[in-house]
Amino acid sequence: MNRKLPAIATAIAIVCLTGCGGGGGGTSDSSSTPNGYWTMNAYRYVDGGYSAASTTTQGYTSAAVSTATLTTNDLSNGAYSGSVVSFLFLGTAPGVYTLVPDQATLINTPAAANPMVVQIVVGAAVTTGSTQYTAASGQVTVSLDVAGKYHFTSIGALPMTKTLDVKGGVVGAPATMSLTVFDAD
Repeated sequence: MNRKLPAIATAIAIVCLTGCGGGGGGTSDSSSTPNGYWTMNAYRYVDGGYSAASTTTQGYTSAAVSTATLTTNDLSNGAYSGSVVSFLFLGTAPGVYTLVPDQATLINTPAAANPMVVQIVVGAAVTTGSTQYTAASGQVTVSLDVAGKYHFTSIGALPMTKTLDVKGGVVGAPATMSLTVFDAD
């Protein structure tokens, strides 16, 4: 069962990196945004919906949420345009999940503790490189709507650490950033 988790996460990353659009720009408040959104430091991304449907395999649930403007390729965030947030967690129940730093910790933590791994890729809509960040701590609220779709909201800002550069990464991307998620679905 433990060998399935990396395969699930890898599949989400591949789908997301090949099918994601640009992010929304600016710093306007959520009242002007019909969908959920997230911010990574000063960069704002509008929720474009699942790039890959949420899946549950042997007790592990994973979901990937991409940015909006999937068809217009909005490049308003410059080298940081295009973003994918992925949530990998045990169980399928709504509630508050506590972030763990990696997949090994996730699979070694009892499901009753509601562990979750949160990763974000920025720069997914440009060809100059993208960078992945992973949260080591924090909490995320998970809810289910009437259609059975997961929604994710961070409890405060999540500290993110750079964990992977693709094609050299986003030039000048800092080692740490802060992620805030509001009703990503």
